[in-house]
Amino acid sequence: MWRINKLGHQINKHKGLLGILPALLFMLIFFLGGSIHSLTISLESQPVHGQEDQFWAYKELLNLSFFRSVGITVGMAAVVAVFSGVTGLLAALFLAERFRQWKWLQIIFQLPIGIPHLLSAYLLMQVFMQSGWYSRMAYHFGWIDSFEAFPVLVHDDWGVGVILAYMWKEVPFIVLLIYPFIVKLISDWKETAMVLGGSFSQTVRWVIVPILLPMWVGGMWVVFAFTLGAYEIPALLAKTSFGSIPVMAFQEYTQFGLERQPLAIAMNLVLAVISLLVGCLLIYLQLGWYKKGRRIW
Repeated sequence: MWRINKLGHQINKHKGLLGILPALLFMLIFFLGGSIHSLTISLESQPVHGQEDQFWAYKELLNLSFFRSVGITVGMAAVVAVFSGVTGLLAALFLAERFRQWKWLQIIFQLPIGIPHLLSAYLLMQVFMQSGWYSRMAYHFGWIDSFEAFPVLVHDDWGVGVILAYMWKEVPFIVLLIYPFIVKLISDWKETAMVLGGSFSQTVRWVIVPILLPMWVGGMWVVFAFTLGAYEIPALLAKTSFGSIPVMAFQEYTQFGLERQPLAIAMNLVLAVISLLVGCLLIYLQLGWYKKGRRIW
């Protein structure tokens, strides 16, 4: 009887861990197994100068061109994550403040979520390219003299079209993630803030943002990790010489034969390690944030 009670106490104590056990098993079997299999393939040996070289794929990546591509890909993912996170937070605050008057705006913000990234890139290309809808409208109204006078937003040097396409998809994701919690926090703290003489902006700064910070930063990390390894939008909207690693890996995998497969997988593993390191850094910063008593400024 004592052992049964002790077992029941242990189950109740760790019931939260039992709740995530199915997802944990899925991660261990598929994600971890796939990662190990990919690492094994990337370490396949190849004859180099008459000798078998097991690390030839990673040695081939040790060049300035690949490091430049890493910087471009990581920088693009970071810009998309930060811009999407800030814009999504502002949009969610606006919707939460006006959710009773303008409920139809919530539906509009949710529409891009159901559109595939490939289709969103194609739609943005049709809208923003120099022969697209906006340039034709500007030419029709006499704002520009020719289609070539319209700003280059697709296949441009700075990846503006790529950033816009990702933000159109990821801002609604951030809004969907944090909006219900913002509505709940406003309903719980609005009257208290009014009694204490605090404005809405002060409530956001001192109450809502500190409480939402782990979820908000976690959402931006999800956007960063996805953008870091996504292929479709850079392939359609970026210049050929832009240097996106997912596009380069896809080309290595499909255009140069199966003997280049380890190199393509090695490129993707480099991105996976970068994403993992950024995630670990954010967890470390969040632990320090909790130790400070949930204060961020």
